[in-house]
Amino acid sequence: MKEKYKKFQDLSLEEKKEVLSWRNHPEIRKWMYNKEEIPLENHLKFIESLKNKPNKIYLKVDDLGVVNFEVFKDYVDIGIHKNPNKQKVGKRLMEFAINYAFNELKAKKIILYVFEDNVKAINLYKKFGFIQTDKKDDLIKMELKNEA
Repeated sequence: MKEKYKKFQDLSLEEKKEVLSWRNHPEIRKWMYNKEEIPLENHLKFIESLKNKPNKIYLKVDDLGVVNFEVFKDYVDIGIHKNPNKQKVGKRLMEFAINYAFNELKAKKIILYVFEDNVKAINLYKKFGFIQTDKKDDLIKMELKNEA
């Protein structure tokens, strides 16, 4: 199934609020670097700032969740968080993220970081071929190379 997506800058105010509610949900927030609840005003300012950051791409993928990319010369860093009201959407979000990174952004490699106690996410990433390449404190770095 081809997922539909929108850049954060193109979201309606209601969609921006929906994305923020996902991000601020306790089950999602606990896996973020910044575990604080984000106020709407800060969220809207952040989205506005993306217009001046072409190497940062934040996408709302259908009602499944969010995938973000930071684009570098030969690789992209990705981040993913699902809609906390949905079950079993991680696989679809990963398929979307990998396809977008390799086919749209032409990345040679995808890098992501995950907390070592987020076993569910680590197992998902391993199923897609990501391998651990580094660990610092409680954060694991994983990579997937484009073999195409």
